[in-house]
Amino acid sequence: MVNWLLEEMMSFQFKILLLTFLRNAHGVQEIYRGPENVQVTQGSNIVLRCVVKNRAGVVQWTQDGFGLGTDRNLPGYDRYSMIGGSINNGDPLEDYSLKIERVSLDDDANYTCQVTATNTEPPLVSEVAALTVLIPPSPPLLSSKVTVPVILEKPTNITCQALSGKPMAQITWKKDDVRITENLFEVTTLQPDRKRVDTTGIVTITAQSSDAGKKIECGAWNEALKDREPLWTQATLDVQYAPKIRMTHSNPDKTMREFDDVKFTCVGEANPFDIVWKWYRNGALIPDEGRNVYLIPQIQREYHGNVIKCEATNIVGSTSVEHSLNILYGPRFKAEAQHVSVDIGERAELVCQADGNPSAEITWRRQNKYDVLHTSSTFVIPSVRDGMFGVYTCTATVLGFHEIRRDIYITQNGPPEIMSDATQFATLGERALIQCMSISSPKPIFVWSRFGAPIDYATSGRFSAPEEGLPYGGKSTLQIMNVQEEDLGVYNCTVYNTKGTATLIIRLAKAEELQLGVIIGGAVGGVGVIFIIVIACVVYHKCRHSDNESYAETDSNTEFKKRDKNESPTEMTKSTLMDQWRQDYNYRYSAEFDDADGKPNNSGHYVRYDDTERYGTMPTTLTTNGSSYIESGDDLGPLNRYENSYSTGYIPSTFRSPSRAEIVSGRTSANDIVSGRVSANDFANRIEFMSGRASATDFTGGRVSTTEFSGRLSVEPLEPFRLPPADHSTSKLATNV
Repeated sequence: MVNWLLEEMMSFQFKILLLTFLRNAHGVQEIYRGPENVQVTQGSNIVLRCVVKNRAGVVQWTQDGFGLGTDRNLPGYDRYSMIGGSINNGDPLEDYSLKIERVSLDDDANYTCQVTATNTEPPLVSEVAALTVLIPPSPPLLSSKVTVPVILEKPTNITCQALSGKPMAQITWKKDDVRITENLFEVTTLQPDRKRVDTTGIVTITAQSSDAGKKIECGAWNEALKDREPLWTQATLDVQYAPKIRMTHSNPDKTMREFDDVKFTCVGEANPFDIVWKWYRNGALIPDEGRNVYLIPQIQREYHGNVIKCEATNIVGSTSVEHSLNILYGPRFKAEAQHVSVDIGERAELVCQADGNPSAEITWRRQNKYDVLHTSSTFVIPSVRDGMFGVYTCTATVLGFHEIRRDIYITQNGPPEIMSDATQFATLGERALIQCMSISSPKPIFVWSRFGAPIDYATSGRFSAPEEGLPYGGKSTLQIMNVQEEDLGVYNCTVYNTKGTATLIIRLAKAEELQLGVIIGGAVGGVGVIFIIVIACVVYHKCRHSDNESYAETDSNTEFKKRDKNESPTEMTKSTLMDQWRQDYNYRYSAEFDDADGKPNNSGHYVRYDDTERYGTMPTTLTTNGSSYIESGDDLGPLNRYENSYSTGYIPSTFRSPSRAEIVSGRTSANDIVSGRVSANDFANRIEFMSGRASATDFTGGRVSTTEFSGRLSVEPLEPFRLPPADHSTSKLATNV
């Protein structure tokens, strides 16, 4: 047994010695030259070196750890092969280098050269060699191919993309061949193959007007291009900006006046020039105005101070320009006339406000007088006396325009008086209008009644009583729709104010009841008037011929003759019926009551003033709002406290007081006395005065005092003051009576 073990041990040692001898005799296999890292441009050919010395095993290449095969032709890899062989005959060196033709991205990998083991040799593996495939970037692309839009004076980013570069591309910028080195940024994106990189270059440009049309260039470069120039692309800078506009109007050399046609135009420049136009008035959009022109036909004063704005918008932004309107316009009163009613000794404040551009100037005068009493919108009389009641004219003046006037009444508080016909007419089946007009300060309150009870308008269904305010009182009109037989008869109009009450019984009669005698009397009266006119004309011409022969006319006597002519009732009959009413009032009252207009002079006697000064004087000087007010001769007296009319300046004949003929004829009847409208004494006084028994001498002799005379007249509502002469011009003739 021992011998057997010794024999085996001797055999193993022998084998080791034999192998050591054989290795020393032939040499050990080794990789004499292995592959190295290399970069190659895509499409090129490359050789990875592998030289083996004393090869005993089999040689093969691996790509990322995967064996390519041991055959030198490397079947399955058309572009791959192991080139070489024995370097020299008998030389222990053999070349197994890997050749790759037309390198592509797929070849980008780690390679090793390996030799398999043998019974006597261990396996061999070379160092890992990285094959890096370089790929140039695609030609760079600007955000716009031909022109690059940039915003004027606003930082704008311009982008340039270099795609699929390996490694990533480097971006270079130029503007008009000048390198840009500031405000540069890059963004990289790895492609799905994890090898190629997309690079985006960004440059921020704050363009100026001078940059318009300049060239912008973008260059891309990486190692694949080696010594070559970067790949360049270029475009033109398009400097864009919001509209720059200005507004003009059709009146550049003159100020706008009311009723002018005004055209506004907006002009300017923009890039791009695709502009949307809008117009605004005081901030509110004006609809349907989409052009650069805006027309205001016949511009009104309401536009004064308004702001007209023009707005232009393109893709860059919006720009607007405004114009504040200054419209010249004439005076216009701001509110309705506010008449004043006061007691003697009270304060009166007259207000007259007018608008205008330039600002309206206000002046105050007595009606038909020239002396200026005050020059502001508010005229204050601290204490009103007898001679201060009447009509005051407010004149508003704006330079360059016609002035306007308004009459403001100062009336004396007193009980109301009714001035309406006691009999009024209506047609059956039609609408009836029963008018009740009252002279009243303060303003009157009207109450219509019938059969001793107020009329119930709500339940009647056909009755209504609209009222109209008048400067000197008011008017109520009882309206009856579809007049029936039972609607005819007596109606009571009662008027109240804080000073008293007045009542008038009015009879509503059928229009057909007008008696034939009245018609015939009217016709005869008309013929008589015509006859009187003819006689008056003949007499007038004879007198004028005589005057011309007796003396030469001077300016003064010509004025007297003109005045006499204007006051002649014969001349006034040439006008319309409305003018006839005027001359009736003027002539009747001036002829019958001139003596009552006398005022005491310094000697205590009465003197008669000329008709133009027939309302007395106010000799005292007042101070109103810091300015002196010299009272002029325009005293209306306690009776003359009402305006001529509520519209035209004349009271229509429908509302005038009874004339002497009416009293004598019985139109002022016993019913008037019984109802309290006219007292018996007043009726007698009227008759006494109309017959001439009360004359001017009664005043100077003391038989009749001015107070008594005033009391007599208070029941006979007279015209407050003299009406102006009739205007015979065609444009002012009355058309409706």
